[in-house]
Amino acid sequence: MSTGVGILTVSTQCSKGMAEDTSGPALEALLCQENAQWYICERKVVSDDKQQISDTVSAWSLRCRLIIVSGGTGISPSDVTVEAIEPLFTKRLPALAIAMVAGSLKITPLAALSQVAAGVIGQAVVLAVPGSKKGAVENVQQVLKVLPHAVDTAVATEGTRHLHAPSEKVKPKITCNCSRPEDQENQSTQGISNDLSASVSRRARRSPYPMIPVAKALQLVLDHVKLLPAKRLSLNQIVHGQILAEDVIAQENVPGYPASIMDGYAMIAADGTGVFAVRSASTAGKADKEGSRMLRPGEVVRVATGAPIPPGADAVVMVEDTELVESDAHGEEKQVRILASKEPIVQGQNIRPVGHDLRAETVVLHAGTQVSEIGGEIGMMAISGNKEFAVYTMPCIAVMSTGDEVVDVLSTSQLPSSLAYGCIRDSNRPALLAALHALGCQTVDLGVVRDDPELLSQTIRSALQSCDGLISTGGVSMGERDWLKPVVEQRLGGTIHFGRVAMKPSKPTTFATVPSESALADRFVFALPGNPVSALVAFHMFVAPALRKISGYLVDNTVADVASALRPSVQAEFIDQNVQLDKVRPEYVRGVLAWDHERRVWVVSMTDHKQQSSRIASMQSANALISLPIGTSERPSIATGETVTVIVIGTPLI
Repeated sequence: MSTGVGILTVSTQCSKGMAEDTSGPALEALLCQENAQWYICERKVVSDDKQQISDTVSAWSLRCRLIIVSGGTGISPSDVTVEAIEPLFTKRLPALAIAMVAGSLKITPLAALSQVAAGVIGQAVVLAVPGSKKGAVENVQQVLKVLPHAVDTAVATEGTRHLHAPSEKVKPKITCNCSRPEDQENQSTQGISNDLSASVSRRARRSPYPMIPVAKALQLVLDHVKLLPAKRLSLNQIVHGQILAEDVIAQENVPGYPASIMDGYAMIAADGTGVFAVRSASTAGKADKEGSRMLRPGEVVRVATGAPIPPGADAVVMVEDTELVESDAHGEEKQVRILASKEPIVQGQNIRPVGHDLRAETVVLHAGTQVSEIGGEIGMMAISGNKEFAVYTMPCIAVMSTGDEVVDVLSTSQLPSSLAYGCIRDSNRPALLAALHALGCQTVDLGVVRDDPELLSQTIRSALQSCDGLISTGGVSMGERDWLKPVVEQRLGGTIHFGRVAMKPSKPTTFATVPSESALADRFVFALPGNPVSALVAFHMFVAPALRKISGYLVDNTVADVASALRPSVQAEFIDQNVQLDKVRPEYVRGVLAWDHERRVWVVSMTDHKQQSSRIASMQSANALISLPIGTSERPSIATGETVTVIVIGTPLI
């Protein structure tokens, strides 16, 4: 079987068309000499930019088994390839790098000035080689014969013993206690997470999950969550936040009759001013027989706001422009005088004609409209004449915290007055439940679940039978009792689409889908980090956009940038003190976004200058996440007055 290869050339000049890429084609020609062993599935040229290099290699690691990065491995300040890819390595292969350099040194001493690197990202072997055609080919030639074995080893999640026994069709039985259970038949798929049945000494020392860019992670989420079905609900069943699945069509005119706009007297406009006989009265919802008779010249009918206009009348004068002339013994008006005013009385004055507010068979509200808490959409639906409305279902999400040390603060019966040594109070679940309710979601509170694989799998399996998805916190990093990933893969048959994201905080954020027996679409699981800030940042970066998508936010499919529509952002002026940028990962700092009325610009400042992921105080009052790029030698910090991208997570201050 052929192995997919990605060849990435790093050169600012080549990326701008100012020079020709010679190393990429040369490497492709070298690999093609191996006949069907390799095929090129990705080719690209990028500039000497750490972020571009990192993003490309991270994305390719999901579909290529071998990635060769050519260029940017020298010692000049602009050579950043090694710095860009080494933080992504889940395993380093220093001997492979030494083999490349050692072979090249036999040809030229200048090879000593190259920063070649080799490692594994997920299941992809990655090599960084010089950018010259000669240097790139020489380096790869030194290790070409061992690359097929390296690639096979990188994906051998059930061990490599079979790779070292080429003459045997059956793998040898291993009986020592230190071995993984490779010889067990009918073993469930393990994926790449730690084996649940293995001892702690057999756990991975480096995460097997490639650290992918934020944009790639969000795209994977949006690709795998599906729009929930629409339901027909009566008006009193619809809640704010829901999205209309169909256009609402008016079934009748509003008003359905000519109606008075104010309290006054219906008359014939041509009669002008003077004394008139008051024939009868017409009030909203009630008009007597006299009120339905054709109005004659010299007569008026007393009308209330919203009342039908009698036949023959074509104007209404308000009561303030009249005076009483005569009444009967019962106090009923017999005659009134319409006073002269600056403006003449005209036809249609103070009358709403039929269909003035809403015409029958017109669109009242379009599909994709969100029902707001203001009440306008509900009001329009109420007057449309429809009994039911098609709306998308609001998702039902299960929420749980994990950890033997976590104390449930929502269970008053179990809440201790003081904490035992080593325990912490659970802030994650209450905060996430509040955030979900703000989005209009239904929730199921699963409480705090102990660090036990069997209990975790039972709880998740049961919750996903009735809920659309699940959010957990904790148990996703490298600890010996971090069971979420292996439980999802080995007990629930789920697929982990990513297990690490190149961001600060929230690096261990995990997204998975689990097959559902009761639904057409897979259920989704967001396993968020245990640190409270990490959990909430990951929620707003990935979970909230996913929930908006499945709730119907983009039903009209006309939004070009789907991700931005589901996770809105603005450009704002940074008005806080200078911030040192992280040199490895982009950072999402909690901030307060406000509108500067004098200068008419968005401005943003940090909520707190202590931004540790464990410190929930940095989320207090936050309505934004300030997106800070990876620091470079050219741009090591963000200064006051600079423009930054701000992800909006709450209502900005106006």
